[in-house]
Amino acid sequence: MILFFDKDIKAKFSEFSFSKEESKHLTKVLRKKIGEKITITNGNGLEWQGELINISSNSTTAKKITSLQHTQPIKLIHLAIALTKNNNRIEWLIEKLTELGIASITTLLCEHSERKVDRTLRFEKITIAALKQSQQFYLPKIQPLKTFSDFIGGGITNGYIAHCRESSKENLANYNLNQDEVTLIIGPEGDFSLREIELAEQAGIHSVSIGSQRFRTETAGLLACHTVFLQQQKN
Repeated sequence: MILFFDKDIKAKFSEFSFSKEESKHLTKVLRKKIGEKITITNGNGLEWQGELINISSNSTTAKKITSLQHTQPIKLIHLAIALTKNNNRIEWLIEKLTELGIASITTLLCEHSERKVDRTLRFEKITIAALKQSQQFYLPKIQPLKTFSDFIGGGITNGYIAHCRESSKENLANYNLNQDEVTLIIGPEGDFSLREIELAEQAGIHSVSIGSQRFRTETAGLLACHTVFLQQQKN
């Protein structure tokens, strides 16, 4: 199955016309023919299936066969992470987390952050491409860049902050992470400041390690999310 994406498609639509760009892709690249079946999602759980009834490089139309609204996953993972100095690294992470089925990604502006401008639209395009490739129906929410203090002050349940400072902290894997929602917080290459760690702990967020070695920001983010993902798969 090749999955298509359009944020505006709704279950009630009896027909759907693709954009000029997508129509060109359908005809010139995929070489789709009239009568072939296609599947579209809006990234909010909808699976809309149709049959192509008109094909051209400017406008391709499908007639609805059926639609299904998928139930949102019960157990959710939220990641708040500082931007990496190299944009390619954070983009790689966003792609992999979309494949993992993460619920939301918030980029953080921390005291030791080297990059202070996010690329929300670019990140959203990456999630759409990864969603289509992994054939999922819920798109991760890309939250705008927030300061660390604003994010911490927003109220967090089941929060875990990973840092390299010496302290009495447990490995993340030792916690019961099989919860409905878990929020993970990963810092920049220069780590969180002591003040940021104190703010997090005062807000009831657990300080954790994710291994005895040091990881790059994007590696730490993926490893932490995967650790939670594995526990949440248990019945």
